[in-house]
Amino acid sequence: MSSSQKLPGNGKLLLKKRTNWFAAGEEFLKAMELLDDGAFKLFSFLCLKADRLTATYRGSSDQLAFALRKPRPVIESCLAELKAKGVCTAADTAAGFGGTLRIEDEFWPYHPSTNVSTAQCTNGYIAAIRQQFLALGCTTGRFGASEEAQARSLERRGVPLEIVRDAMIMAACRKYLSWLNNGYSEPICSIAYFESVIAEFLRCPPPPDYRNNLPIELKRLANHWARGVQPRQKQLPNPRDAQPDQQSHGKIRDDVEEVY
Repeated sequence: MSSSQKLPGNGKLLLKKRTNWFAAGEEFLKAMELLDDGAFKLFSFLCLKADRLTATYRGSSDQLAFALRKPRPVIESCLAELKAKGVCTAADTAAGFGGTLRIEDEFWPYHPSTNVSTAQCTNGYIAAIRQQFLALGCTTGRFGASEEAQARSLERRGVPLEIVRDAMIMAACRKYLSWLNNGYSEPICSIAYFESVIAEFLRCPPPPDYRNNLPIELKRLANHWARGVQPRQKQLPNPRDAQPDQQSHGKIRDDVEEVY
C-alpha cells in the first residue's frame, strides 16, 4: 500500500465528523428484522434525527412525508406499524397532524437519561431555550450538542433570554406563514436560524403588548397549518411600526377574532 493509500491516524479508522452520527448496533438490527421496509426507513430517519438524551423526535406527518419523499398516508401507515410493534410511542399527538415520538429503550442504543438536567439543563438559560425550541412545532425536534453550544454562545454574549424567546416565536410565526403561503420546506434545524430576528429585537425591542400576543399568533398559525387553512393575514406586523396597546396588539387580536 502506498503512502497515499494509508488510513489516517496511523492505520486507525477515524470518523469524518465527530458529531451528528448514530450508534447503529444490535437494537438497529432488531428493528430491521421486525419492521417492513417502509417502516424501517422511517425508523432509521427517526434515529438519526431524534434527541440523543431523550430518544424523542418532534414533528408532523407532513414533515416526515417531505423528508422521506413519501405520501402522507404511507407515512401514517408506517407510524402505525412502529407503534403497533412497540418500536415507538406517541407522547403528544395532535389528531395525527403532529406531536412527539419516542423510540423505546429496547430499540435505542443509548442509556436513557432519567435526569436531562445532568447533561443539558443545569443551566437555566440553555434549558429555557431548549424547551422553547422543542415547543415551536416547526423545528426538527432535535436539540443536540451544536444547538446547546449556540445557546451557550448567546448567553456569553449577554443576550437577554426574553429577547431570544421572542425572536424564536417570531421566526416560527414567519416559518408557518411561509409554509401556509408557499408550501412546506425544511423545518428549522438550528438556533442560528433565529440570529437575524434576535439582532432585530436587540436593535428595537418589541413593545410589551406585541410580545404578549406573539404566542397567541404562533398558536393560531400552527393550528392553521395543522388544519391546512390559509390565514387571511399575509405577513406579521412589524413591531417597530407599532405602538404599545395600539397598532401591533390590535392587528394580531383583530386577526385572531376575524379568523375564529
